Amino acid sequence: MALPVKLRSFQQAVLNAGAEVNNALVLIETAQGKTGSRNRQISALEKAVQDTELMMRYSSTTYLEVLTAQQTLLSARLTAVADRFSILQGMVSLYHALGGGTEEKPEK
Repeated sequence: MALPVKLRSFQQAVLNAGAEVNNALVLIETAQGKTGSRNRQISALEKAVQDTELMMRYSSTTYLEVLTAQQTLLSARLTAVADRFSILQGMVSLYHALGGGTEEKPEK
């Protein structure tokens, strides 16, 4: 016996909603997983910048090496911001997937 079209449509909508929730959760979890290692990387790069500045001051290191260390640190910080944005974007996606954020327009 074939299922009515409306029931199949409902089943597909439930499956799509589940997939949307799953995708949002995976996005959040992936971005959060990167946060810890990214923070450790930033800490190490901050120390590398300080060490390079000290080496320039008291040794033969050039200012170009200091700039390169600072550029690497900036790149890591920008990536950390992108990771944070991914977490927030995943939360918004999850909110929408769970039915939030939709406004009903009043009928006239």
